Amino acid sequence: MKRIYKFLLMTVVATSTLFYSCETTEMEILASPNELSPDQADADLLLNTVQKAYRSSQITFNNLSGDLSRIDYMFGREYFSNYPGGTLDGPWNNLYSSMIPDIEAMEALNSSDNDLSFHLGISKAMQGHTMMQLVDFLGDIVWAEANQPNEYPAPNLEDDAGVYAAAEAMLDEAMGYLNNASGAGSATDLYYGGDVSKWKKLVNTLKMRANLTKGNWQAVADATEVIASNADDFEFAYGTQALSPDTRHPDYASDYTSSGANIYQSNWLMNTMMPTFDHIYWNLWGNYDTGDYIEGDDPRRRYYFYRQTYNTPGSESFILYNDVSGAVYAYPSDFGLDSSDGETLQCSLQSVPGHLELTPDAETWCGLHLGYWGRMHGNDEGTPPDNFTRTAVGVYPAGGSFDNQYDIPVYMSGSGISNLPHGAVGLGKGGGGNGIEPIYLASYVDFMKAEANMHLGNHAAAATHLEAGMTKSIGKVMSFGAKDPNANSALFPASTHVDTFIANILAEFNAAAASSATDGFGFPVAKDKMDILGEQYFIAMYGGAGDAYNFIRRTGYPRTLSRMIEPNPGTFPRTLLYPSGEVSANSNILQRTDNATKVFWDNGVTNPAN
Repeated sequence: MKRIYKFLLMTVVATSTLFYSCETTEMEILASPNELSPDQADADLLLNTVQKAYRSSQITFNNLSGDLSRIDYMFGREYFSNYPGGTLDGPWNNLYSSMIPDIEAMEALNSSDNDLSFHLGISKAMQGHTMMQLVDFLGDIVWAEANQPNEYPAPNLEDDAGVYAAAEAMLDEAMGYLNNASGAGSATDLYYGGDVSKWKKLVNTLKMRANLTKGNWQAVADATEVIASNADDFEFAYGTQALSPDTRHPDYASDYTSSGANIYQSNWLMNTMMPTFDHIYWNLWGNYDTGDYIEGDDPRRRYYFYRQTYNTPGSESFILYNDVSGAVYAYPSDFGLDSSDGETLQCSLQSVPGHLELTPDAETWCGLHLGYWGRMHGNDEGTPPDNFTRTAVGVYPAGGSFDNQYDIPVYMSGSGISNLPHGAVGLGKGGGGNGIEPIYLASYVDFMKAEANMHLGNHAAAATHLEAGMTKSIGKVMSFGAKDPNANSALFPASTHVDTFIANILAEFNAAAASSATDGFGFPVAKDKMDILGEQYFIAMYGGAGDAYNFIRRTGYPRTLSRMIEPNPGTFPRTLLYPSGEVSANSNILQRTDNATKVFWDNGVTNPAN
């Protein structure tokens, strides 16, 4: 649903641009109707275009990687069909039709009298990052012969390792410009507000990313002057304006509507973050014991996900029932009846798919406890009337609502259920869309260093970075509670809750083996260190999952990922198809017939979930 929504939005924007262009009558003032001549170019406007093209590409990479990694929900049962040739048209066009020519135009304008060091420094940083990402998703791409139509009307693909090296050289070039830059001047910096020192940290972080991708573990472990605190997080901030233009987070705009939510959340991610039910039972005397039912409760879950109901059809949740005599009982939310509902959740009437039986997915493939209502990886069922019951995006990172719902509602005899959610989604609710598009956060950097130290065999250092990554992620996420004026602060995680959660994960990590065996279904018999690290990294990347796809291919972890609902989904993509528009226009690019081609850094490690 997320991709469909964004495609429609892009169509509207493109259509609006077409109508505007048709009514433009003063085209004769331009040297070309398609582009400004160099003497008419404005460096600040060119920089704005580069920044917006970059943001658009990051949204695409975040969404694709999030879907493939189960951080987000992926629609469609067959991998090859899910990602057709048009999947990467946007980032490809953003690089070759927008970023490269606009940066070249800025270079032509740069002079001692018109110092564009800042413009070129940040633009080349964004270009270098985008080039690496296109290689990560496609392998060989066009580079040396790109954007030279007179000499190379059909540019050839270039070796992906060579393009990666060119991207790294561009990051060095970006740093050279930034070393001579004093600030943004008259330009608008959409990310760091003109802070050159923060852009330098981003460039160093992107170089560290390149080393991690290529397996230069020691360089990653030793990297300095990188993004190290939440104050340096690299992100795009959204506003709350709904019209002309819509500045809200795209996921908020999709989920907080008068007709309900339109995005499905990933059952795997929600289940990984949910509390465990050790035991909830009742007896004839009306005594009840909720035991340790919140063990493993991730402090971020109420910020990530907004529940619109207290129970998912076919899944057991609980209600505290007060009868007329004052006795208190803990009951399943359906009061012992079958809560399945095929109208709103078709799979609640279906049997567990055969390949998921006797696996952890058997309990979560359709629905989850406590009212968390999402979908399993690959579920391609139609859209039922569940827009006001499915779980919506929360206050982080989309600027939605903080989840005020108590996990176990109370049923008062004669009064019905109390303390239910504070209403369904709707226009303007929560933070009004005042969220962010995470690109590189300080927490990500710690997880990258933790992974590198794992490869180096330095488990103590990996644990230190794991702790730092979780701490920074939770701190950042909890700060978003202030964006929702209706958030119930009584449900904000206490410091003891946060400390206990982090301590428990660390204890689990330290006690885990460096590697562990898998069962007959590919699930770990016991989580090893990289399983635990991978899970926490993926949780922290919610909303900005651009590097999760690389992590899966690079490490084969975490092995706890949910399986595909389809037993035979085809080859998990090692790369995607080339953009269909470029294939049609360029005779030197032949479209692939499968997703099996590996990028130069991909050693072919397979995650058993795929």
